[in-house]
Amino acid sequence: MRVVHLMICIVFLVSCSKEACRESVEPENIVLEVDRLEEVLFKSQSKNEVEEFLGRYPDFAQFFLHSDQYPADSILAERMFSLIQNPSIDTLYRQSSEAFRNFDDVVRTLESGLGRLKVYYPNTPSPKVQTAVTGMYNDLFISNEHIMIGMDFFIGPDAKYKPREIPQYILQRYTTDHLAASILQFVSSQFITTGGGSDMLSEMIDYGKSYYLLSMILPCTPERILIGYTEEEWSDVFENDRIIWANFVENEWLYETDHTVKQKFLGERPNVYEIGDKCPGRIGRWLGWQIVKSYAEKTGASVTEIMSERDLNKLFTQSGYKPSGS
Repeated sequence: MRVVHLMICIVFLVSCSKEACRESVEPENIVLEVDRLEEVLFKSQSKNEVEEFLGRYPDFAQFFLHSDQYPADSILAERMFSLIQNPSIDTLYRQSSEAFRNFDDVVRTLESGLGRLKVYYPNTPSPKVQTAVTGMYNDLFISNEHIMIGMDFFIGPDAKYKPREIPQYILQRYTTDHLAASILQFVSSQFITTGGGSDMLSEMIDYGKSYYLLSMILPCTPERILIGYTEEEWSDVFENDRIIWANFVENEWLYETDHTVKQKFLGERPNVYEIGDKCPGRIGRWLGWQIVKSYAEKTGASVTEIMSERDLNKLFTQSGYKPSGS
């Protein structure tokens, strides 16, 4: 079973935006089962009712609440019952419910994204979706069988209580607008063949393949949402793509193998100061995405051909990537 706990979301939208949708395949019909567990849990009137709730949803108890770490379910039930009686949690519950008032749109986006993924990969899973409010205990749990969502993490900028351990530049992606993309990027990652290289360029292209596939299964989601950039950051990287590319080439970063150096351009950072104060973090991932897009345009390779391509140096060479205006 493939599983991930995402305290820092790779990136991860709700419904189609006003922007034009990108060309893509028609999705196969997928209907996801959805359990709004917060509504059940917060109706509990006693510890015994909470314990019954945990028994009714054992996978949620185990994978999202880590019930196996407690000597007995009754101890977890007592903790959860105390939690839902806390006035602060009531505020989280009300704000979460308001933030997720259009959750049906998120579900439809998940269904259409999985439906398109199924066109490319027939064994695409159809996980059960479960939502909950747990006092900032867990944000996401994703496997082929389950999508579990801690609603209180995704209230957005107006949340009265915010997770303390997540930096603001990452927290800005914790919204319902980014939720479907974050989930689908993980689900789709199992269908991507990585190049296995240890240099910067190989890892850039591996990330690029991931964003390219995500853009094809979520054609109506703005691309900036897919990578988690703000509108300003998205505009800036295209306005300065020649400078970004020149830095990578002139400083010979493309074939860098030192992990610490690679993380400066691929990892989570508020800015890549080595390029400029306004250059957003994960710029190497963005650049890898542009290389993969260029390869798709130049060669006409199909989505599945691109995802299965192991020779990333060939992909890079045949992409003929050049920054806009070059």
